[in-house]
Amino acid sequence: KPIKELIDELDPDEFWQIHRSTVVRVDAVEQVSRDFRGRQIVHVKGSQEKLEVSRTFNHLFKQM
Repeated sequence: KPIKELIDELDPDEFWQIHRSTVVRVDAVEQVSRDFRGRQIVHVKGSQEKLEVSRTFNHLFKQM
């Protein structure tokens, strides 16, 4: 199933697309920081994983 179809089925208050191929559950976001190039990075709760936010989706984190 294409990610576009999946996004359309998910609650936009609970799941955000942060990159062309990445969707995160909002309550799984521990923090958002910036790397040395100024890109936003999502830190996932309970994980060492860090996910890059594309410029297209930066606006989502202005409300956090």
